[in-house]
Amino acid sequence: MEQILKYIFLIFISISIASCGFQFRGSDKLNFETISIVGGSPKFVKSLKKRFKQSKVRIETKNAQKNLEITDDTFSKKILSLSSSGKVKEYQITYKVTFRIKPKDGEWGELIAIETIRDYTYDDKNIIAKTEEESRLIEGMQEQLIRTIVTRISVSK
Repeated sequence: MEQILKYIFLIFISISIASCGFQFRGSDKLNFETISIVGGSPKFVKSLKKRFKQSKVRIETKNAQKNLEITDDTFSKKILSLSSSGKVKEYQITYKVTFRIKPKDGEWGELIAIETIRDYTYDDKNIIAKTEEESRLIEGMQEQLIRTIVTRISVSK
């Protein structure tokens, strides 16, 4: 009897997931096959190239269908609030990317600036955990910016 209930539960869960329309994100469907990337910090460009490779876009140095120039790739961190004893309670981190796009036989487009901002609390008693939290926030911010860049390139003419 218990075995039958497990199977019924598994079937119910499977039907629920299938009926809600859940599906994995998969790779982006892009309207170009090659891209050239110039500029940007090494870590950011490495993540960007990885995203394009997942979408089956080749990275070329010359004669690419799309050209991407990253003119600015900056990260900043500032104190948001202090405790009554003068210790940092909150930080705000900002990641900003400025880029422009050029089709193979076209002109460079206007500079596009995008940024993402995150706030997080800080506790000097948990320095290791807060440092890890900050690095994960930065990685998430990079991924968000990369998704935006890929989308902008894909819809550009």
